[in-house]
This record gives sequence, structure tokens and C-alpha cells, in this order.
Amino acid sequence: MKRVITILSPLAAVLTSINIILTLLTTYQFIYVSEIFNSYYPIQIGLCATMILWGIRFYLFEKGSKKITYPVICFLIASISIFMSMYVR
Repeated sequence: MKRVITILSPLAAVLTSINIILTLLTTYQFIYVSEIFNSYYPIQIGLCATMILWGIRFYLFEKGSKKITYPVICFLIASISIFMSMYVR
């Protein structure tokens, strides 16, 4: 499981970065990529998935107080992102 998380967490970060770039380019009408990138919803979902994976990674690999602090921060960011995408329009 540690190996899968080690591979997936940087991959999710790269995909989220690409997602942010495509969303900003489409939103500000520099280029048109796809209709899905017309809102910030893909950024929120990508951020949530990335933060969950990084929170799991920090929990598995860190030691001491970082083992609790970093995952809590990541899960808090993921929770806020989902809350904003569901309830704030």
C-alpha cells in the first residue's frame, strides 16, 4: 500500500496542476479546452483528491508530531474544498 500511495500522490499533484492550468486558460478565454473547465469545480475535486492522498502519505511516512499534524491539515483542506463545491455556489 505504501508503494501505491508513493506513486499516486505525486501523480495526483501533477494532474491537479495541469487541471489548474487548463481551467484558468479556459475560464479566462485564452483557449477553449473543454466545457468542464469553464468552472472551478475540477480544481476543487482535484485539490480534494490530492490532499487526501498526501494526508495518507504523511500519516504512513512521517514520525512524531508531524504524523498527526500534516494529515489533519491535508484532510481539513480536502474537507473545506468539498464543502465549498457542494454548498457554496
